[in-house]
Amino acid sequence: MIPIKRTLQKLDPASRRRVAAGDIIGTREHGGIHAWRGIPYASPPSGPLRWRAPRPATPWSGVLEARAHGSMAPQYADLLAGLPARQRGQIAGDEDCLTLNIFAPAFEPGAVPGAGQRRPVMVWIHGGGNSVGTSATYDAARNYAIHDGLVVVTVNYRLGVLGWFTHPALHEADDVTPEERSGNFGTLDLIAALRWVQDNIAAFGGDPGCVTIFGESAGGQNVLTLLASPLAQGLFHRAIAQSPVAETFSIEQAVNWSDDAQPGHHDSAFEVTARLWVAEGRSPDREGAKKQLATLPAADIAAFLRALSPARLLKAFTPGSVGIYRSPRPVRDGVVLPREPLAEVFSCGQWNRVPVILGSNRDEFKTFSADKPEHSRLLLGKLPLLRDRRGYQVEMKYLSLAWKALFVDAPADAMLAGGHTEVWTYRFDWDEAPAVPFVRPDLLLGAAHAMEMAFVFRDTAGELDIFGVNTRFNRSGRAVLSQAMGDAWISFARKGVPTVPGHEWTRRDIAEHRPDCLVFDTARDGGIRMARLGTDMAAVKHALRTDSAAEPATLRCRIYARLFLWNPLFAGHGESSEYERWCRECSCSVPAAQFRPRLEV
Repeated sequence: MIPIKRTLQKLDPASRRRVAAGDIIGTREHGGIHAWRGIPYASPPSGPLRWRAPRPATPWSGVLEARAHGSMAPQYADLLAGLPARQRGQIAGDEDCLTLNIFAPAFEPGAVPGAGQRRPVMVWIHGGGNSVGTSATYDAARNYAIHDGLVVVTVNYRLGVLGWFTHPALHEADDVTPEERSGNFGTLDLIAALRWVQDNIAAFGGDPGCVTIFGESAGGQNVLTLLASPLAQGLFHRAIAQSPVAETFSIEQAVNWSDDAQPGHHDSAFEVTARLWVAEGRSPDREGAKKQLATLPAADIAAFLRALSPARLLKAFTPGSVGIYRSPRPVRDGVVLPREPLAEVFSCGQWNRVPVILGSNRDEFKTFSADKPEHSRLLLGKLPLLRDRRGYQVEMKYLSLAWKALFVDAPADAMLAGGHTEVWTYRFDWDEAPAVPFVRPDLLLGAAHAMEMAFVFRDTAGELDIFGVNTRFNRSGRAVLSQAMGDAWISFARKGVPTVPGHEWTRRDIAEHRPDCLVFDTARDGGIRMARLGTDMAAVKHALRTDSAAEPATLRCRIYARLFLWNPLFAGHGESSEYERWCRECSCSVPAAQFRPRLEV
């Protein structure tokens, strides 16, 4: 479990600062830094402000004591919320969640750096499928203030159905803006936070002209959408997307019924509203709800939705891994985000062209698969034991390779095609979890999704050891790799070019046979090195089809089905007819439905 620091620190009078909404005071903490937690950057988006664009924070009187994290956004509480096991699966959080935290060197009031001396700023956007998570789990970001003298900001924002929901009935009021019609409220929150940084960060010694946004998983996805959003222009100057997901919806996918001529997603606004209508006893089933809702005035539907508590709204979704549910996605509305998919936006060149780092972990999907019943059985109800080690390794190889192809290589190469040359890519390969007999965490996890965060944040103490893999036997390798990744991120934040002392990290190059990716690994497994690793979905298919390790034939077809037919991230890249052709060629004749995972990732 990711620990959350809940002990209130002692307030330090020297940390008193003035921001737009009033005076604040923070705490002095170990390492010679000040910390300010729970600063409101916008008004609470509740009541009449639910599903509205963020409004400026209400000014306060007196001095705000900024020593406790703000509330997490409403969510299914699980591992990413840092809560005890007994509380996981419950709904936690509060709509009053638009707060941020700042960590900076402990400048005395008269010694805060002025123009020309201010420190680079790094703004961290947490992950969690855009439906779970909180900035409170990432206090390790303060290491950049302790060790490198930077100013670091971590941000909360609206999640899930409260963060990305665009029902037309909510747009009928005369004062609704085009931005609000987009449904991209979580994106608008992040833009509001970046505007707050522009207006206020100088008071903490930060340079508003040198801001790096960075995030992991859904946080990486939000970095990509901020790169694409015209509303974020000029609000940041570098960007790092760690293991991003570049998944967005068209307006039709976001709004329509799933059986319309232009079908909506399973979690479209109309489908979610129908589920809520049934859950509230207004209709016995979806078809009845669909008919009733079609006859209601928009004002009545809006009133129904706004009257529901966050907990009742969340009941329309079934949580999967670590509480994540398949929530509404960022919407390509034409205002907050362009109408084109992200790769098309980046290839046309009309985006916020700043230096960019993109990367993924070699074994991304192991985080979401290790404990699933099709892959393992649970010893004593909690220790996963792999059913088929070899098959698991091969399947995870291709699922993770597809992640890299679609969410790292595709956007990176699109940027290059659009004439942007300041792009660097990496792959994180550290896989030195202990080889405990039977359980074998080294095989279960490898270089899993989210494993790199501890290294990025220079966290050798284990604050972000969410998998429990730190041991004294892998300590020295972790320390070296953590130093290298931290140096790369810090140098990028300072100068816009990542440097790793003793190693070369060249810009991404689409020229054939040229290295295009930096591998982060320890000396035991080849060390830090440049390699040619770029790929695309066609190449992933070809590799799977010709890989002798993907035998017997049923394993190859199983991987195809789970990757291209059943995985919601990649389903659009495969077809049932192609699967059937593969089956005929190998004579396995296993229906694709037999390979459907029992639990959604």
